[in-house]
Amino acid sequence: MSEHFVGLASDADAPEPPVIELAQNHLGGAMMLPFVFFLDARGEFLDGLSGLVDPTSFQARVEALVAGRGA
Repeated sequence: MSEHFVGLASDADAPEPPVIELAQNHLGGAMMLPFVFFLDARGEFLDGLSGLVDPTSFQARVEALVAGRGA
């Protein structure tokens, strides 16, 4: 994962304003932690997840994002 992505954690009880904006704009109906956002190098939203995701589905989503970026 670290070859293509940089991880960032935010406190769910006191998220930073840009994290709140991402959630409101792209995962507005999300109710369950964790929230996962995939952004490009410019900070543009690519995809997102909320709640429990099985490892196989998560891996497929990551692989699709990497392939879509031409990596």
